[in-house]
Amino acid sequence: MSVTTEGLEEIQIKVTRETKQASLINQVLTYIEESLKKLTPEEKQDVVMIDLSAYKLDNVVVRETIHDNYNAEIIGEHMFIKYDSKKKEKIHRRLANSAEVHNQNWDVDANGMCTDNNGNEFLPDVGVWFQMPTQAQQTRPIAEQCPLPDVWVEVFYNRDPDRSRALTNIAFVQQQNLGIEFIGIALPYSTNTFQQNPNPGIATTPANPLANQNARPFIAPYIIH
Repeated sequence: MSVTTEGLEEIQIKVTRETKQASLINQVLTYIEESLKKLTPEEKQDVVMIDLSAYKLDNVVVRETIHDNYNAEIIGEHMFIKYDSKKKEKIHRRLANSAEVHNQNWDVDANGMCTDNNGNEFLPDVGVWFQMPTQAQQTRPIAEQCPLPDVWVEVFYNRDPDRSRALTNIAFVQQQNLGIEFIGIALPYSTNTFQQNPNPGIATTPANPLANQNARPFIAPYIIH
């Protein structure tokens, strides 16, 4: 009498794979927690970078678990956690609402996950997609590779690392996707109430001199476009 072991072998392989996956998830999450505990309160402001080069992150479930726990970007071998303040989140919400009112056919998200062709994961402060991503891409944006938005808005304080991270993201993505329209909004970092615009409705003028396109104002608020 012969006994078929094919089904049993498949189960064993699946169990082994899931066990290794769970072990890797536990290792990565433990490392992230230990890394965050080492940071001072001053270092845990605006944005934090954690080096994950010691771990193999080609497993979609592992990357989804990291995102579910930390709402983080993973770019290359580094993970970025943005600590947005209520001031910035209020601006995100109002910009997203304004875009939705402008065109109800657009898909608009505040901090919606999207990916590039190299598997990097981004969280634009506000993203506008002229064509609605599929239901699968909206449900599992990492696994189904939700595309980058057509309009990308970053809101940042006029200080590093918040400012440098936003500008680095824009420059990095723009190298691969020239068709994306980027908007950067720099805010003054202050615990005081923002002053009202003394000249509401006035026409804007370019801040960058033609001789140096990389120049930018030293004092916020200002807009990069």
